[in-house]
Amino acid sequence: MATALQVNPSTISAQHQATIAASLARRLAVAKAAQNTQLLTLLEQEQQQLDRKSYPLNLAALVAQVKQVWHSWLNALDRHSQLSVKQVVGESGTTFWHAYDPKTGKSLYAESSSEVVKWIEDNGLGQ
Repeated sequence: MATALQVNPSTISAQHQATIAASLARRLAVAKAAQNTQLLTLLEQEQQQLDRKSYPLNLAALVAQVKQVWHSWLNALDRHSQLSVKQVVGESGTTFWHAYDPKTGKSLYAESSSEVVKWIEDNGLGQ
């Protein structure tokens, strides 16, 4: 029989904050015992920052942000692998077309858009 694991984000957040607080307390005790005033100052600043955090760690929001970054990254990769066609104006004012397919590495410079369309169709690109 399978057992379902139920996780309560607020419980995890509370446990995480308790672990951080315990670790900080141990580091403070060690710094006091060693009479390391510079480290004590830094750890006390860390304690103040921890005390100022009145909001709990929101695991669901963190997961949503990670998903959003992941999807943005995947979309960027997808865009870079797509056939691109651009109209370019040269230094002399001449207009031409540049097509590039990153999947095959094929590239074309043409004088008209119809040449580009024919090249794409003849090479089976952009599919």
